[in-house]
Amino acid sequence: MDLSPSAVGRAVCEVLGGPISRPRIERLSRGFSWITLGVDDVILRVAPTGGPLDPYDPQVEAANLRRVEEIVPAPRVLAVQPDADNPIGRPFGVHTRVPGRVLRLGDVTERRPEYIAAAAQSMGILHRLEAPVTVADAYDAELDRTEAVYRRAAPDRHPEFEAALDWLRSHRPDCDDPAVWCHGDFRFANLSWTGPGELGGILDWERAWPGDPMCDVAFTHRFSGWCSIDDSTDYDHPLDQERLAYAARFERVRSFTASMRAIRAWLDGRSHDPRLLTIGRRGEEAMKTELAWAGAS
Repeated sequence: MDLSPSAVGRAVCEVLGGPISRPRIERLSRGFSWITLGVDDVILRVAPTGGPLDPYDPQVEAANLRRVEEIVPAPRVLAVQPDADNPIGRPFGVHTRVPGRVLRLGDVTERRPEYIAAAAQSMGILHRLEAPVTVADAYDAELDRTEAVYRRAAPDRHPEFEAALDWLRSHRPDCDDPAVWCHGDFRFANLSWTGPGELGGILDWERAWPGDPMCDVAFTHRFSGWCSIDDSTDYDHPLDQERLAYAARFERVRSFTASMRAIRAWLDGRSHDPRLLTIGRRGEEAMKTELAWAGAS
């Protein structure tokens, strides 16, 4: 992988056209999903060589972004390079920048209700976008996909994970409501703000899926701290508490596939970052305690 200004400049020129330049590059994310770079006035999302979302396909996030264009504030897709035959040597997508900046939860000490209201309103708007399947069918499909990732990526069998999958299948809500498009990673760290309670954009759409809106709500309860969605917020859909409790368990189970894929990438030699091994081992240990409910019910 070559992220030098000259390689990035040539790669972006190939997909967008225009003169080849040596752009100003800013690393915007140090996480383990996509390598996110600010390249002059655009955003470049480059697939790493191994990580918790492996295999990486920029076309997936591009399709999700195009689906929500003009519905909620989000980056706009400018170009997609789905293969590694380019100067960077990895697949990538090019998106517009969204206004504002991403804040940490601790950065906001005043006017928090305004941030919560804006997040809840945007989630409610997103969840008006229906998918052509039922909530029950969406759960079944995602459980099948989660099991397939587990079979492919897990270095060993995990009885707790398998028991949890069985529990989720046997307790799956029998809901024939239309599924909606869920963000899949809706949390404060993926929101950009132009001012107190003024949402500039929703970021990181690679995990979006047609599913139960209660999953996005449950995700905020675990990962969005004080900016979570509940009955007191401006989320304009009814909260089904029984489905919400199921969704919390569902989201926790499928989150463990990230640690499995991280350790698999390290073991297969696609990444030599020892932090991936640490993520994988921590996930294995957490499964033993955090999925104990599957064997007790």
